[in-house]
Amino acid sequence: METLRSRANRTVVALLVAAALVAGGAMTLLAQSQNDVVALVNGEPITRDELYQEMVRYVGAQVLDELILVKLVRQAAAERGVEVGEDEIAAELATVEADVGGPEQLAFVLQMYNMTLEDLKQQISLNLLLRALVGPEVEVAEDEIRSYFDENRERLGQPEQVRARHILVETEEQAQELKQRLAAGENFAALAQEHSIDRGSAARGGDLGWFGRGVMVAPFEEAAFSLQPGEISDVVKTNFGYHLILVEERQEAREAVLDDETRTAIENRLREEKLSQRIPEWLNELRSTADVEILLGR
Repeated sequence: METLRSRANRTVVALLVAAALVAGGAMTLLAQSQNDVVALVNGEPITRDELYQEMVRYVGAQVLDELILVKLVRQAAAERGVEVGEDEIAAELATVEADVGGPEQLAFVLQMYNMTLEDLKQQISLNLLLRALVGPEVEVAEDEIRSYFDENRERLGQPEQVRARHILVETEEQAQELKQRLAAGENFAALAQEHSIDRGSAARGGDLGWFGRGVMVAPFEEAAFSLQPGEISDVVKTNFGYHLILVEERQEAREAVLDDETRTAIENRLREEKLSQRIPEWLNELRSTADVEILLGR
């Protein structure tokens, strides 16, 4: 079900504003003295004016058009009384932060794109304005929800899964010895941390998390799915070595049901898809009816 809740599809406006931010950087350059030197090549200067002229020549028209669209969106929002509150921006910012992996990763991404947190908030604000303006035009019918459910019933269901730990060692003798120690009551997670050569899971006490069929190699999968919670496997040989497997939880397969949660998730998914299609059309319509005079290059 998590695929239906994907936050990735945030429409074209994110790219629109990112490009506008680049243009903002160019305006900052122009606002300073055009004769300021930005580089020296064997003692010969390159001025801000030269740099700006090249930026305009290569991307000026495209960025200007995007800036025009940004201005038009904000004007349309003002005319219709559409506003975005700080709480909405904060909530969306928290979503973005979670999507990229936390505050440190977000700071890294912003630095990589030469953006500040305030730049990102402005981008989020415009995105929310655009969605508020176009959203009321988008409707999802009941038959569309039903059709999507019928076409994706298998994927929307809950597959059989287990949550397991394992200990991986190099020899069967080592595995048998550990099996005896477990039978004597020693802690599985502690032995995994001490002895497992799968260092990734060993640090977590051998925890592999939840997984379904088709993820692990065949002998491991067969053993894991034959166990009930609390049971430990016999020694299992794979091409990685020798395993002991402890199943902690299992979930049996469940067929998808069009309940309220699933219905809402599908409706949100379809609404996002329709928004992503409608927004470029809406922007083109907005642009075509606006009184815009281009002075660039005169």
